[in-house]
Amino acid sequence: MSFKSINIQESAQLISEGTLVVDVREPGEYNEAHLADSVLIPLGEISAEKVNQANPENKKILIHCRSGKRSKVAANILVNQNYAGEIFDMDAGINGWIESGQPVVSDN
Repeated sequence: MSFKSINIQESAQLISEGTLVVDVREPGEYNEAHLADSVLIPLGEISAEKVNQANPENKKILIHCRSGKRSKVAANILVNQNYAGEIFDMDAGINGWIESGQPVVSDN
């Protein structure tokens, strides 16, 4: 199993189809701005077990971070732990998401 890096438009399409969004940034970053209905699992805590707990229906998952670096590390961790689901990586991260005019939620 591997993961696929995708652009913002492809990411938005997957989200509209019900893909689970996993945010691997830190809580402070998440509170500033995040995608609606996303699940926060910081990179230091990511594991196939935690993703399975957040995703019992084994939906496709879309991992993102700020700029696309941490999400690729997280995706590789899941691949190495034999995560069974389909994994996508938002290549440009939330920065690219915001720059393209997509909506975010803030807890601040």
